[in-house]
Amino acid sequence: MSLKTLHQVIIFAGITISLIFAFWCFTSPDAAGSTGYFIAGIASVFAAFALVGYEFYFLKKTRRLIIH
Repeated sequence: MSLKTLHQVIIFAGITISLIFAFWCFTSPDAAGSTGYFIAGIASVFAAFALVGYEFYFLKKTRRLIIH
């Protein structure tokens, strides 16, 4: 596995974990009426969007690199 592919896998894992955490924050029984869970869920969604943006930036930046 190349370094570029490993980087993509790690970014994808970060996006997935962030979205799972956001889902948990919004659906947890303890979260009913809790502002802290809501803020953490929103922050996690923003982090996922930031990681998606970084993934596109990374792919654009490394498009012409030949890395095996």
